[in-house]
Formats: sequence, structure tokens, C-alpha cells
Amino acid sequence: SYSLAQTQTYDVTVSPVFFDLSSNPESTVTDKVRIRNNTTSPLPIKIGVQRLTGDDNGDLTLKEDDTDDSLSWIKFNEETIVARPLEWTDVPFTITVPKDAAFGYYFAITFTQDNSSPLAQTGAKITGAAAVPILLNVRKEGAKSEAKILEFTTKTYINEYLPVDFEVKVENVGNVHVRPRGNIFISEGLNKDVAILDVNPGLANIIPNTKKTFNTSWIDGFLVREPVLEDGQVKLDKNGKPVETLKINWNKLTSFRIGKYTANLLLVFDNGQRDVSLESQVSFWVIPYKFMIFMLITIIVLAVVIRFLLKLYINREIKKRLNK
Repeated sequence: SYSLAQTQTYDVTVSPVFFDLSSNPESTVTDKVRIRNNTTSPLPIKIGVQRLTGDDNGDLTLKEDDTDDSLSWIKFNEETIVARPLEWTDVPFTITVPKDAAFGYYFAITFTQDNSSPLAQTGAKITGAAAVPILLNVRKEGAKSEAKILEFTTKTYINEYLPVDFEVKVENVGNVHVRPRGNIFISEGLNKDVAILDVNPGLANIIPNTKKTFNTSWIDGFLVREPVLEDGQVKLDKNGKPVETLKINWNKLTSFRIGKYTANLLLVFDNGQRDVSLESQVSFWVIPYKFMIFMLITIIVLAVVIRFLLKLYINREIKKRLNK
């Protein structure tokens, strides 16, 4: 759900999170959005439509383009409503797909304050807006659902401790949106599946002609770096970077990570007829050299102390025997 604004007097929820719709040319799709006014005052809301596009990271963003004819495909029973207090309000809509429609269209139904309403002057003020994405595939000959892996990397090749951060960059090279999901399987030598990580568990979409980067981290280990928290917030240094501390998970002593590891990526997406798999591989090292140096120094110190004590004990025993 989306919250239209966050103030003490305003609380509206919109559902569902997004629509993933399909249609034939020359047909109509009908559905509805639900809005709940969680306040005790009626709220005037204006309903609109905007196009969606992908930013540099492939995330969906609103695009200002009033000249796009496809925006007129979406119609509402009413373009303004008053959301009743503490109730859900249904907002039906229809999408009329013309004969000459292309393959994929990406809209957002927006909800903003209706400034033309008298309630906007006397009631609670809306300080934000909600947007519910609509991903529309038009079923016609020539539709192509295709993606490829551009990059599968770790942020650093040699890691002192966990976490090891992975980046998966996928490009949509088709003409309809795709939703890749899969796993990273981490192995060490003959030890298979030391860890299995999820990629895109939230089922984010990639629209055509965009690239999206998915990030995931391997954090399951004996030694793990974690951000320092102050008052529930991540503490930052003078350069604005998170301050980290080394945490020792004694309950995971058998998960001491050291050596060379191989990560195998397996993604799957539906091309409309079958599941298509994408694969890639990357290697990396985990070498906790500071911890190893500390342990080595500790062992050397203990050995020197034990040798000194043993020598002291032997000399004392020798003196006892000579004095008899």
C-alpha cells in the first residue's frame, strides 16, 4: 500500500501496490483501486494518470507528458472524489486498448489533493501524493519478452569480513516488461551451497529499454561487519559514510569464512511461453587478515609465556634437587 501523506491529521492508504495487466488490441480492461481514509475528516482527492518511465537504476518514475495519447485510454467514473472518514472507497477504472496499440504501456494512477473542493480550504492538507503503477502488456504478434545479464559482480574482490555485497545488473532488451527472480549459490571448493541468497524477492519489474541493478548481501558468518546505530539511526562519519563495527557471532563459530568462494547466479523470467534462465558466475576471496594476525600474535605470546613459565618451573625443580 502507499501512504498519500504522513502528517498528524492526514492518513490515507491506497491499495493494491501495482497492477500487472494484459489485454488484446480492440478490447477493454476494467479494474479498481481502493482508498481508505484513516482520518476522522472527509478528504477531497483528485485522480489522474501519468506515464511511467525508468530512471538510471531502472526504478519506475513519473513522467510529465500531457501529449501522450495513450493517457486518454484510462477513464474513471469520477475524476474527483471525497474519501469518507474511516472507510474504504472504490475507484473503478477502464482501459480501452485501440487496434493499433503497441506492445507495452506503463502508467500510474495518481491521487493528489483536489484544490477545487471547499474541503481543501477547511480540512486536512495533503502534503504528498500516491501513485499506483499499471503495467499493461498488449497481446499481439511481435511481442518479445527478453532480458540479459549485463553485470554480476562483488563490490570488492578481496573482503576482510562479511558482508560480501553483490550487484546484479539486468537489461530488458525486449518490448514488454520482465520480472526476473532467482538466487545466488555460493560455494567453496567442494562445499556446495554454503549460502543461497535471493535476488529480486520483491518481484520488481524492468520495463523495456531500461537497466535495473539488484543488490543483495551475504551476511551469514562468524565475523560480520555491521553498521553502528545511534538512537535507532545509522551513525555516519565526517564523510557521510556509515560507521561500522566488527561483530563476532559465537553461535556461528563453525561458519568462519575464509578462502576463495564462487558465486553462481541463476535468474528466471517468463517470456510468455516458458521460463527462461539466465546464468553468470563470479569469484571472490574472504581473508580476515587482521583477525588472523591478532590470533597469530596471541598464539605467539601464549607460547612465549608458557615457555617462560615452563623454564621457570624446571629451574626451580633443579634447584630443589641440588639443595637436597
